[in-house]
Amino acid sequence: MGVPILGVNIPAPKVKIKPSLLEKYAALYRGIHDRGDTVSWRTLIITTRELLGEEAPDFKKVDKRLHSKARKLIRFLVSKTYFEPLIPEIEYAVGIRNSVGKSGRDLDLLLLSGRHFPEPIIWTLADFANSRGKNVAVVNPVGHYNDGQTRVLGPAKYFHKIKKLVILASTQSKCGGSISVLSSVVRLLRNAELMKKVGSVEVVIPMFGGSRGHRYNQGPEVGFEIIEASFNARILSLVAKDLVNHLTPEISKIPKIRFSSVDIHSDEYPAKTFNEAGFEFISISPSKNLAKGIISLLNLRKSKIPLKLVACDKGAIPRTENLAKELILGDGHFVKSLQVIYMEKKRLTAGVVASTEIAGVEEWERKGKGIHIRKLKVPKRPVFKSSVIVYSDDMIDTGGTAERDLKFISSFYPNTPLKIFAASHPVFSKGFGAVKTIGADAYIVGNTLSWEDLGNIKGVEVVDFAEAIYKFIFS
Repeated sequence: MGVPILGVNIPAPKVKIKPSLLEKYAALYRGIHDRGDTVSWRTLIITTRELLGEEAPDFKKVDKRLHSKARKLIRFLVSKTYFEPLIPEIEYAVGIRNSVGKSGRDLDLLLLSGRHFPEPIIWTLADFANSRGKNVAVVNPVGHYNDGQTRVLGPAKYFHKIKKLVILASTQSKCGGSISVLSSVVRLLRNAELMKKVGSVEVVIPMFGGSRGHRYNQGPEVGFEIIEASFNARILSLVAKDLVNHLTPEISKIPKIRFSSVDIHSDEYPAKTFNEAGFEFISISPSKNLAKGIISLLNLRKSKIPLKLVACDKGAIPRTENLAKELILGDGHFVKSLQVIYMEKKRLTAGVVASTEIAGVEEWERKGKGIHIRKLKVPKRPVFKSSVIVYSDDMIDTGGTAERDLKFISSFYPNTPLKIFAASHPVFSKGFGAVKTIGADAYIVGNTLSWEDLGNIKGVEVVDFAEAIYKFIFS
């Protein structure tokens, strides 16, 4: 690693750098290796030029006589990071010509962050792809001007073919997402040098902000409401359509651009908006990863009590049934059978529930490579046979609805030593107090939104959805 400098665990550079620039070198090294606050592409290039002695790094590339020193510094800085596969692109941006671009293999996956601070799932996705033998690079193109205004800048020239280009960012503003920043990153696709090298483009929005905000059938006298999910989709689709139109004269074959999210709340919006603009939108199912989290929890508690999966309303039926399939037919064939309970809510108006009842109960049992389903009688009185209740939803927010639902289902199945709440998106708009409000014994949540210390809360397990996204991308 070399001798640490400045009293911190940062190795000394392999080339001679002015003593006055050592702090800048240390900050760059730290930024390259820091997944929480990753250095932007522009800062990487400009600071590297500066370290090599260029006094006007914004405007001038490094002098030819410094090319050998530059190569040595760049290779040292990015060694064993997800910048390393892009060494030819970095060398070109710094100012090296001649033999640049003649080394390195093509990329299976190039990940671009669509927000100021790359979220953890971009790194777990990179790690998962790397573990599967993929050649992966990660770039943060998002920086800012001195006044804080967002500045988006990516590589200008690419020397590698790129099988899959993925732009990834949730747009939930409370957790650092921004539809404006994401759409600006999508505009990087306007670079013909990039698009000539790309096989296909995936814009992955793990948590699509505003996807559940609209109250359908709300009285129009309340006001004229903008449906945020549709509006956000319109922004992204217009940006994508515009760049496709501009690229058409320059590129003979435009790579396919596809949009996706994880377990979207309403499939109508944003899917309808994207489809109208000519783009495909897919909701990625995280059921396999949630099932693994549930299985891990049950194994830890050595529980062999029968499972009951609860579909809290009609919208939850596909999610609950996918989870049931994964628990029965997934890796390891954890359970041979389980019950699926279908709840039905009668609503006075949108968001106001008049009554709740159990609409149906089914027994799901593994038969060979398939599942046999038979209908059971809906209980009219409490069933005291011991069982584990698994209540799943697309998100966990304030917890009010889930609290009522769990109390209701517990009145029918009172002998329940373990209640599990499984949710894809940890929204928590009013804080982690929802965990106590709901009253479950354990919580399995996805990592589509990054909350500091969420995984440290007793009873909460954060499950990584990188595998689900990876399999969707490479399916």
